[in-house]
Amino acid sequence: MSAPTQAFADRLSSWSAEGRLPEMRPAQQSRSARTAAALIEAGRHLLREKSLEDLSIELVCDSARTTVGAFYGRFESKQDFFVTMQRVQTMQTEQSIQAFVERHPAGASSIDALCADIVHETINNFRTNFGVMRASLQHSREGMWQVIKESGDRYRAMLVQLLAPYLKHLKPRERERRILFAYQALAGVLVHIVLNNPGPLRLDDAAIEDELLRLVRSYLSAAE
Repeated sequence: MSAPTQAFADRLSSWSAEGRLPEMRPAQQSRSARTAAALIEAGRHLLREKSLEDLSIELVCDSARTTVGAFYGRFESKQDFFVTMQRVQTMQTEQSIQAFVERHPAGASSIDALCADIVHETINNFRTNFGVMRASLQHSREGMWQVIKESGDRYRAMLVQLLAPYLKHLKPRERERRILFAYQALAGVLVHIVLNNPGPLRLDDAAIEDELLRLVRSYLSAAE
């Protein structure tokens, strides 16, 4: 696993100073921020292959090339560490959402361009955050999905605002439901893949993007 970038460590410090990472103790110096970044990157990497139950603090520290004492200097518990990974994921996702909005100024895009970008961004989010997503879903009954859900709620609100003006073939009252269900179907397929991987297409198959784009675009373009 490659070492985390200084830019990532700087973002962690900034988010922590803003109170956006309440489960992580604030860094007192730049070295401490780099240690936190290394631990988070190690955890994210290990969760791609391991369950949350099998993700021991010792294993994370070995992978991050730091000590258990350094871990407890930043996090009270493994649960606090995992929630911090979730918060980091959602903040990175929201940076992508902001870039998404900037790529599609109001009235200057098209339903085809928006659908292509939505599908690509959603698949990329699941691929990039596969381990954290899977662990969050597997422990959703324990409240572990809440941080991801809240970020998803903000994403869906943005999709309604961006897409609704392009669905002129639908009555205004029908547009929001059509958009929200299209995203529910898209995310539902990806959640099923993450949890069960049933086939015929896997998350890393190139064809998954084409097929999901066909599904979303056809549904949004369909008449009432």
